[in-house]
Amino acid sequence: FSSRRRHTRYISVTGVQTCALPICDVCPYCARENPYMIHIVVVDDEADTHLLYKLKFKKFFASLGDLKLVSFLSAQECLAYVKNPDTPHVDLILSDINMPEMDGFELLRAVRTFNKDVLFYVVSAYESSEFRSKAEELGAQRFLSKPVDFNSLGEALKADLNLSF
Repeated sequence: FSSRRRHTRYISVTGVQTCALPICDVCPYCARENPYMIHIVVVDDEADTHLLYKLKFKKFFASLGDLKLVSFLSAQECLAYVKNPDTPHVDLILSDINMPEMDGFELLRAVRTFNKDVLFYVVSAYESSEFRSKAEELGAQRFLSKPVDFNSLGEALKADLNLSF
């Protein structure tokens, strides 16, 4: 888990300057209570969905510590964010498929051109083998159906992010 991270200065949800790496003696921002910061990006054109993820993730990560949750209403905004060299390491992108202008599949395809390692979960209200196959073909780690089962999502996050709590 920690081997994928790079030293990155940012302000955590608690307002403290931190680093994305476990505590070390290389970076002045590593002196922190919790050695891990999970950085999740949510992309969905429905604003209510963002609040739901925020509430559920806050509860889920309470025992783990810091969570940086960033939400976007469009795939283009997300793409600009993850391409920005000043953006801290992103652990997971959780994207809806059906969005105007750029859909979740197009976002996944674009992200994979410059980042093959970030976890990418695709979420859709339309359960179909065609969508599942396309998501897998483009490099998504998981396909989730709406409404999202947050217990299953939690188990997937534990496994894919190597979390133990």
